[in-house]
Amino acid sequence: MSLEVYPASPADAPALTQVFYGAFRSHVDTAMFPNTPDGTEWWENVFSTAIARSVAGESNEIFFKVTEGSESGPIVAFAKWKRLTSPADHDRHEEQIVWPPSSDKELCDRFFWGMETQHEKWMGDRPHYYLDMLGVHPSYQGKGLGSKLLKWGLMRADAEGVEVYLAASPLGRPLYAKYGFREVDTFSPTPDYALVMMIRSPQGQEKAE
Repeated sequence: MSLEVYPASPADAPALTQVFYGAFRSHVDTAMFPNTPDGTEWWENVFSTAIARSVAGESNEIFFKVTEGSESGPIVAFAKWKRLTSPADHDRHEEQIVWPPSSDKELCDRFFWGMETQHEKWMGDRPHYYLDMLGVHPSYQGKGLGSKLLKWGLMRADAEGVEVYLAASPLGRPLYAKYGFREVDTFSPTPDYALVMMIRSPQGQEKAE
């Protein structure tokens, strides 16, 4: 069966949540978001609300899904992109997020505050695309789905002449290096786990210079 990329809808939130739990399984991920009923409810609400805002044009976020067979088929992968073109697009959270009761709240605060700090440090207010999240269900890994979801942003960034930024997990790092991302920094939310901040220049920029 074919595996194709489609825009996600708010109704996809439960399936996206299940892919999230299947894809993000490091000890840091499971400490922040154990697969519990309250965690599932929290993520379903986060996905549904964020996608509804995206569809309504109220945010700079774009959600995609990969389904098997047809657009209404089982969701096996997803990505969340952000297109940041002006200082107003750069969301700097001032309100305290209410995490699920079962989560490690201290780790969640440290992780996401650190991610935002690194993002602001390296990209500032200049226009760019940000790959905020990419997850592939374990049963479908190795089939090129990460590349499918990644290329959406790379093509647009190249066309607009802007950079792409992301924070790579240890497992995701080789994929991004393959597509021209360079490592600029690391961030360790725990002593035994490091994320790598990576930036990709628009294709052809170095040659032009």
